[in-house]
Amino acid sequence: MSDKIRHLRAMEAFDRVARHSSVSKAAESLNVTQGAVSRQIKQLEASLGTLLFERGPKGVQLIIAGEQLYASTHPAFTALRNGVLQLKRRQDQRSLKVSLPNAVALKWLVPELPDFKERHPDIRLFLHTDDQVADFEAFDLDVALRFGTTVGVELHSEKIADEQLIAVASPLLIGEARRPMSAETIIGYPLLHDAYHDGWTDWAKRAGISPDRIGENNIQYFDSGVLLQAAIDGQGIALARRLLAEGDIQAGRLVRLDDICVALDKALYFVCRPGDNDRPAVAAFRQWLMSKR
Repeated sequence: MSDKIRHLRAMEAFDRVARHSSVSKAAESLNVTQGAVSRQIKQLEASLGTLLFERGPKGVQLIIAGEQLYASTHPAFTALRNGVLQLKRRQDQRSLKVSLPNAVALKWLVPELPDFKERHPDIRLFLHTDDQVADFEAFDLDVALRFGTTVGVELHSEKIADEQLIAVASPLLIGEARRPMSAETIIGYPLLHDAYHDGWTDWAKRAGISPDRIGENNIQYFDSGVLLQAAIDGQGIALARRLLAEGDIQAGRLVRLDDICVALDKALYFVCRPGDNDRPAVAAFRQWLMSKR
């Protein structure tokens, strides 16, 4: 084995140890033994003529020479890994890893997936539910669906749909009450609040009543899917995202109570890496999504 190859492997071992501050975690990520990683680090230190880590009972920590080397190895190995992953993604035309919020998966995408599989039986989907900012590198994502105002310029994004809030309830809760329901009647029921998109104040203004009449001690939900389930269970009237509620309305699990729409300043976006939007599988998924809005 040439010295160049040996040093490259030692550099990769160093980079992993520096990243994890742990020999054991580095060995696990490289699928080798801890002893193999330790030997490679010692060989690299001998070759450079300097120590790179301070060893202690709590693990290893970079010293000044190690920090200087890591400043070079980290971007180099990151670029190498990203290049390999990008090539693999472009060669893989039959699978997509999609990240999306739990509520969007539960109430919008998953019920529609049989149609996608019928149209594109050769494309395999892997769904990763996550409400955080989409980390394409950490989770090796192909596509993300995110609810927000804008998406970073380093990513390709397209708006799928604007969002509105509408008042909905279980038909079992409201019984034979006439619809459209008056504002006075609506506020007589328990009101369910979306903690992130609580539009009851705007709804009250549009309905012509004082926002002060909206109770403050009602339950708030941090997950839009859980909010809708509470409404389905008859726990109260929800001001819910229209895109997520439409499936339950069509199935008869919920009914719309009035004609008021509260527009949100956020929308649902399709997001992918720049240049990936022309990959056949990504393009097919995007086109299908746009047909469902």
